[in-house]
Amino acid sequence: MTPGTRPPGRRIGGVPARLQVCLLLLVLTTVGWRRGTYFAGSVDPVVAAKAVLSVVALLVAWSCARRPQLRVGTGTLWALGLLLTASVLGALTHGPLVAGAVVAARAMILALTVVLLLRCWTATQFFTALAHACAVVGGLAAVTGLPTLSSGRLAGGVPEVDPNTLALLACVVVLHAGWRIAVGGGGARSGAVAAVALGAVWATGSRTALLMLVPALLVMALHLRRARVGLVVGALLAAAAATFAVFLTDVLGAFLERDGAGTSTVQSRFIAWDAATTWADDAWQLAFGGGLSVKIIPVKGQYWTEQPLDSSWVSLLVQTGLVGLLVAGTWVLWTVRGVLRAPRSHRALFLGLLVFVIGRSVLESGLFDATPEFLAFLAVSLLAEGGSRRRLTGEVEERGAEPVVLGGGPRTVALTG
Repeated sequence: MTPGTRPPGRRIGGVPARLQVCLLLLVLTTVGWRRGTYFAGSVDPVVAAKAVLSVVALLVAWSCARRPQLRVGTGTLWALGLLLTASVLGALTHGPLVAGAVVAARAMILALTVVLLLRCWTATQFFTALAHACAVVGGLAAVTGLPTLSSGRLAGGVPEVDPNTLALLACVVVLHAGWRIAVGGGGARSGAVAAVALGAVWATGSRTALLMLVPALLVMALHLRRARVGLVVGALLAAAAATFAVFLTDVLGAFLERDGAGTSTVQSRFIAWDAATTWADDAWQLAFGGGLSVKIIPVKGQYWTEQPLDSSWVSLLVQTGLVGLLVAGTWVLWTVRGVLRAPRSHRALFLGLLVFVIGRSVLESGLFDATPEFLAFLAVSLLAEGGSRRRLTGEVEERGAEPVVLGGGPRTVALTG
């Protein structure tokens, strides 16, 4: 029995049941349950329920990792620790210390749970379970939120996620399906799953998600060695359909304008970004920010007085200051460097996810918070470290093949470095 494998046990969709349950809980607790509501430090039934489920996921992961067999690096935890410390130091003087500490604790609990899961199961099993969880939570939210289509954008019903988060969940499913196809393990079923998820992305009207999904899939496509006939035919048909939609219909233009909004949403972001550069009142706040609970910033010269921080990097400047911004930037560059040295089959998935979540983070907030995108980024960062990369190489060399499953029975896919 190779490292990281366990005796056959109960499985859900081909994924170990305990791993799948943990990922389902993590995704469920990292999405918003109420649109337009931000945590300010008070405890209510929703906050309490998410806290309980997070702890349950941590306990389940800990019970599975009493005898860890797979190596996971610790550099990511040091980077996260520095980032969270900067945010708490900022919250000390800004005011919302309790709220900032709680948000930081949620991020640390999420990180510890992911570390424990990665010490028990392979990277392929983890990301397959993550895709399943995103499909379940996103699918439930989309189906129960169908009435919101009358407003022009599909949003979640149960849970009540916003359109951008729903698009994020769907994009994770698309990227996983695209990765399976790139490494040779996906066929018509993976294509069908990707098509349904793409339809959900389109229905949400999330332009940022769709814009960053394209280069992420192209990065994965570069890792193809021998394209199958069916894949080539399918790609040509999809390209023809996309060309028809762009040049012979107004579908793309209507999507980009989104009920006449056009570039106004981007322009409004600039207002908040400009306010973020002058937000700090003293050198301490400039260095350490005001805490991770700061999601809205006051703005001047507009008919509105405050606005959400719609950028992970601008949010970092306000939440963790220049210190946190420097730590996060170094962390991302270090992760990219590690991913580029990962085995080919893993590199295809990791690079695709990084291109998507980092590109999305420019216009969307949440990359360094207890969110689904942080969950994906954290797992990639942990697996891209030097010690973890050696473990990935071991998985490729010792296992030779990895069961990759998404919505069907297991199929064996050769993993070559």
